[in-house]
Amino acid sequence: MNDDFEIEFEWLARDYGDAFERAAYADLGIRVGGRTATHVEDIAARTVRDVIRVSAYPLALWFASNWWRLRWESESSGIDWRMSHQLGSAGGGYAWPDLTFSGDGETIQVSCHPTEAPRIEPVRYLAQFDVTVPAASFELGVDRFLDAVVERLESSRLAENALAGLWQVLREERLNPEVSAWRRLEARLGFDPDEAPADLVDALQARIGDIGGRAVEEVAAASGERAMEYLDELEQEARPRAVKIRVPESDALRTEGALLSRPGEPTWSIAGQAARRVRDCWSLGSEPLSNQQLADLFSMPEAMLAGESAGTAVTMSAGFRGEPGGESVEVVLGKPRSASRRFALARLVADHLYRSPGDRLLPVTDAKTARQKFQRAFAQEFLCPFSALSDFLGTAEPTDDRIEEAADLFDVSPLLVKTTLVNRGVLGREVLSG
Repeated sequence: MNDDFEIEFEWLARDYGDAFERAAYADLGIRVGGRTATHVEDIAARTVRDVIRVSAYPLALWFASNWWRLRWESESSGIDWRMSHQLGSAGGGYAWPDLTFSGDGETIQVSCHPTEAPRIEPVRYLAQFDVTVPAASFELGVDRFLDAVVERLESSRLAENALAGLWQVLREERLNPEVSAWRRLEARLGFDPDEAPADLVDALQARIGDIGGRAVEEVAAASGERAMEYLDELEQEARPRAVKIRVPESDALRTEGALLSRPGEPTWSIAGQAARRVRDCWSLGSEPLSNQQLADLFSMPEAMLAGESAGTAVTMSAGFRGEPGGESVEVVLGKPRSASRRFALARLVADHLYRSPGDRLLPVTDAKTARQKFQRAFAQEFLCPFSALSDFLGTAEPTDDRIEEAADLFDVSPLLVKTTLVNRGVLGREVLSG
């Protein structure tokens, strides 16, 4: 697997534009995991090529200005998010590829789409792909590009420029643990550097000692400016109603979990392995699990999984641990429906076994972070094992009715069944947007 993120270039001469634009003019190619985002049709020249003729200067400024959010902010919506994550915002008067970067903390998903037939711009981009690369590969590719553009400007006697100053500050921030932690939390909240309310960041950092740094980041990624409200609700309303459960063989499974991950393997695949290992350890086979079986397994009241009768829902499902490790964890399930509560329980089990051993708070959120992706994929395979699901469906082209029947059998949502089939390549991803 090619996990690289590369911005390649060959400097060119140019007679017009400002000095910085001229100095950084180039044939430029962007390659992601072996795919070429700059595969372009030049309408005027009637040619197709893999590079574009642009100034690298505005592109470098865009990467440097948005580095913290590109690296640490998970997928969201809205104009502000798009300006920080879609390459077209680099501007400079150039037609850039339709390229979007979505980070989850561990990887960067790069989505590329073809552009419409041009009205004004003389080029049309042709590539279409979704590729996920390790965050370290993304960092390396961007760093090399920024270094090269700054060096080009210096060699052109343009050492005093906005990019050089911005890049120097960024490198210093990344090497400073305290500043880096602040910037990272700002990005998780959805803010540019120095744009987040300082009292909010201070308040969140003050909670780290009580509940864990990674837990704070997860809540920040899910709730943005309302993060403190969510934390207060969890502490004041959810925790008093939490019920202690026991997760069997926690220490042994946690030790084995460190051996599951392999470089380049998708999160859903690693989480699926973990869920199958847990089922094997607990001698559960691959059959559907009833509420009574789950209650017996985790030494908890079956009524907790019964749906609306279990009490008023809270905003967020969560687990609360005393000391790191061990088998016990207190849980509160924030969804009203039985299938949703079962899913939340399985996600909390995954978090207790495999994520952030130092966290006292285990949050279950809608954020698209690596941790939440792992929870969801584990819960899918734990509650609805793919092997048993395939046997039940009996076809590679299941109907909506058959998917509903499978959801009823495994007591999960139809969306969970569809997501499992998409991840396994049985169905196309378009079924999830229907």
